[in-house]
Amino acid sequence: PGIHRKRAAMEGKQEEENKLKTSGKIEITNPSKEGWLEKQSRFLKTWRKRWFVLEGNILYSFKKEKVYSNPTEVIDLKVFSSVKSSEEYTNRSHSFDVYSKETSFSMVASSSNEKEDWIRNIGRAIITSRSGWQSNDYPNDSDSD
Repeated sequence: PGIHRKRAAMEGKQEEENKLKTSGKIEITNPSKEGWLEKQSRFLKTWRKRWFVLEGNILYSFKKEKVYSNPTEVIDLKVFSSVKSSEEYTNRSHSFDVYSKETSFSMVASSSNEKEDWIRNIGRAIITSRSGWQSNDYPNDSDSD
């Protein structure tokens, strides 16, 4: 039974990832944080100003403020392990990274307070997405098996 449960949980997680919308209009209903950040592009490593929206465990970036369509980035925080200050790495004040084993995203806030607020909110989303994933996958699981 344990193997079947794990397989079902993995298949459910895969289905959920496939539902991650990356183009068209994005339904933003209850963002925990939004605002302008600069983001370093993945390939050219140039800095671009983007409107970021954190909703649940997804961090979106858009070209225009409060225009929630065709995101330039959709970051599923379930697969990211941490968020931390990165000023030494980027040589930019108020910068921070969201990273996993495979990749990282560098961003710059407008102030120290904004940076700390983004780190706090993203960190909370990372932790919540992990604990939510575990408890939601086994709603009927108990020690009485």
